[in-house]
Amino acid sequence: MTSALEPALATSLVPSFSKLTGIYNENLPHHSARFQLLVDKFVSTYGAQPSFIVRAPGRVNIIGEHIDYCGFPVFPMAIVPDFLIAVRATDKHRIQLANTSSKYAAREFSCMPGTRVTIDNAEHDWSNYFKCGFKGAIEAIGCSEPRGMQCLMDGSVPSSAGLSSSSAFVCCAVLATMKVNGKLLSKRDVVATAVASERYIGTNGGGMDQTTSIMSQSQSAVFIEFDPVLQITPVKFPTTSPPIAFVIANTLVVSDKAVTAPVCYNLRV
Repeated sequence: MTSALEPALATSLVPSFSKLTGIYNENLPHHSARFQLLVDKFVSTYGAQPSFIVRAPGRVNIIGEHIDYCGFPVFPMAIVPDFLIAVRATDKHRIQLANTSSKYAAREFSCMPGTRVTIDNAEHDWSNYFKCGFKGAIEAIGCSEPRGMQCLMDGSVPSSAGLSSSSAFVCCAVLATMKVNGKLLSKRDVVATAVASERYIGTNGGGMDQTTSIMSQSQSAVFIEFDPVLQITPVKFPTTSPPIAFVIANTLVVSDKAVTAPVCYNLRV
């Protein structure tokens, strides 16, 4: 069953939930434990409870094409593995970043009014993905005096595995920055902001990853058209017995676009 996404849905805000049942359909004890660990780690890191948690899922491209950067349609779906950021606003003009994985060292940078956020693509630092989302978000909402933030990240999307962990991270950074500064945009505008933001890190993507992460619907794939305008068509999976299952195999071959984009990926765009 297919149906074009109503304009009202594309222009609606990203939904908020007070219960995990609004996000996940199964394995609730596992997800609940993960969220609680994130909150506990946030408290131990910053000495206070987070105000909210933002989430963006990864994606897999069902057919296998990746031609969104040429303006052609694609057929992906969001997956359960996702990226989370626990967030608390502060009165300090500092953005503090920490990660649940010891692989990624804590970082911070200034957000003083008039301070320009710089992103050094030569460093390939994990915090650059947050920086580009932050930078793109404050530009999109016209925020000249952004609030300080304490952030703790947790990701279950394998990095550099072709499942859009970086785009999920950037989408989360955009959403967190907008919410902290009290200026939420529509889903369509969040997607456009996230796409533009990720280019600050040097990746000239087309928009499939961010659109899937922000606009997907439960139990559906999504047919995405970019020309002449962005159009989303959810494709509902048929009911079968046993239910349809997709197997996503990680070959463990790393494809780090932050490193290879200038010499590989961007040359196709």
